[in-house]
Amino acid sequence: MHYASTSDIKELMRSPNTDGQAISIFLPTHRISLPHNLKADRVRMKNAIRDVVATLEQMKYNDSDIKRHVEKLHDLHANKEFWSKRDNGLAIYATMDKLAYFDLPLEIEYSVHVNGDFIISPLLAGRADAYQYHVLELNFTQPRYFLGSQAGLEQALSDELPADLKTALHIDEYQTRRQHSTSPGGDRDAHSHGHGGRKDKQINDKDRYLRLVDKVLWENALKNSNLPLIIAADVDTASLFRERSRYRYIHSAVLEGNYQRANKDTLAEKTWEIMSDSIMEEENMFQRMLDRAKRRDGQQLLVNGAHIRKAARQGKIATLAISLIYKTYDSVVRRMEQRFKIALPSSARQLMNIEDSAREVIQTGGEVKALLHANGNNNANYVQAITRG
Repeated sequence: MHYASTSDIKELMRSPNTDGQAISIFLPTHRISLPHNLKADRVRMKNAIRDVVATLEQMKYNDSDIKRHVEKLHDLHANKEFWSKRDNGLAIYATMDKLAYFDLPLEIEYSVHVNGDFIISPLLAGRADAYQYHVLELNFTQPRYFLGSQAGLEQALSDELPADLKTALHIDEYQTRRQHSTSPGGDRDAHSHGHGGRKDKQINDKDRYLRLVDKVLWENALKNSNLPLIIAADVDTASLFRERSRYRYIHSAVLEGNYQRANKDTLAEKTWEIMSDSIMEEENMFQRMLDRAKRRDGQQLLVNGAHIRKAARQGKIATLAISLIYKTYDSVVRRMEQRFKIALPSSARQLMNIEDSAREVIQTGGEVKALLHANGNNNANYVQAITRG
């Protein structure tokens, strides 16, 4: 997967150095590369190229310039391997000379935009770190690691994670040596510890094993990550791991129980419940912050795009909220599962209001945060900003 970094977004914000147009294409895609999924994704791409051509024809571009605009898009469409490794959504940016693409962790509604600047707001709304997470199904027999999103879990590090506790720590060999050392005539100190000694050793073995699991995860998945890690385990084991782990972003909620025999879909369903609750909790906290800004001295809540952009140019905007996320419900195994998707406003004026406000705020060092849009409320604010205190 290839997600947009802050520097990628800032690069797209610069006016394209080209005589042609800036093309922005947004497509829903599939994580699971089944033949019918790949076909559907490539058909959408073919339709997008057709829509780009139609728009350029309306702009009176000649055939030669139109071909230059879409040549790299055709190459991408023809690349079957490319379409087999996508996430839930895809943003494609093209000019006559360049092409860039970025995966989105959320589904996005199909849209094509041909104008002087790229459309960046879906990249701001679809931050990967807001909708992805790690999962550790933790036990002392065969721990499992997954990378998760609302589309499901992908298992990784199967070969790197330690096997069962005895094998990983070579305990059989250790016990054999220990028995020899406590035989008559040998060092009998261990016998004096009785059952307490064996219990202490078991605790020490678990401690070593959990540190080994943490080491593998840190070196292969967590070292450069800030995604939440959800642990599926009994409470005591999860607590022991939390105390020993060097990872700072372990989720406060634990998926309690024994999930050694649970399939990937069951784990995906239960861990996404935890994540979606966290997303909604963060959303509610930010909404309360917006409400407080209406009443707090030294801070102001702005909802007018022109006022937001003026304040941003003066360096007064602390946080801009853009409402592009919609909450949907999909039936999964006969239950209703909460999911999220990105949808741009149908009004070109509203979209440009979001784009212009976001650009001004980013350029002056402010933060841009995506919020849920009030479904069905056409009068809901697409942009809200909190000024600096």
